[in-house]
Amino acid sequence: MLSRNVLIDRAAEMAKRMSLDQISMVQLAKEFGVAPGLIHYYLGSRDDLISGVLNKYYRERVERLAPLTGDWRADVVGISNVTFSLATEWPGISLYVVSHNRFRLFQEVPAGETDYGMVLFDHIVSAFLQGGFTTDSAALAYHLLAQFLLASSVAVAGRQAPAEHKGFILDKFASVSRERYPAATAVGPAFASLDSDKAFQEGLRLLLDGFEQWANTNTLKTASVRPASKKKAR
Repeated sequence: MLSRNVLIDRAAEMAKRMSLDQISMVQLAKEFGVAPGLIHYYLGSRDDLISGVLNKYYRERVERLAPLTGDWRADVVGISNVTFSLATEWPGISLYVVSHNRFRLFQEVPAGETDYGMVLFDHIVSAFLQGGFTTDSAALAYHLLAQFLLASSVAVAGRQAPAEHKGFILDKFASVSRERYPAATAVGPAFASLDSDKAFQEGLRLLLDGFEQWANTNTLKTASVRPASKKKAR
């Protein structure tokens, strides 16, 4: 029997095979063999469909998270690994979020339901605040982490890691002159061997090394990223 939850669940399964923005009310209607008007009756607008699927995705992220320990770096590593793991299961979500602004994090939910994007945001910034970050540095740390996680997720969804195309890349370097491209041909084999997991883990480590300096020195202030005010000439 059709219901809002049944339709959201089916759309979510489809988002594991295709980008979320490719899933339409008409396509859902074909999946269930009903008229598109019936899908609108249960779901409302297409925005309600998109937000419903994303809220289900964020709920799964939240439910996989371990409780915070107060060790901000260990907590953020755990959060990041859950996100990266889900990216391999929900490639359609990553492909949608990278190119759309609506519902990238916060959702429109019916009365009485939880916005799991907000729950996720609260969990992550709490990890930074427990580590001694200021509110300004926690905000920036969240944003930079989210950008890194999204880029890593898209790389998985789009099979962008060099190792996915190793044979082609090695053939390309083998076809050019070592004398003309000495640096490229020297680095080429190592580049061709990079897989998504290694790039993710090393990238995360480098990012958190930078965050750790903020936690240790507590020098990141809002004023440090603002241009100095000019004194008026007398």
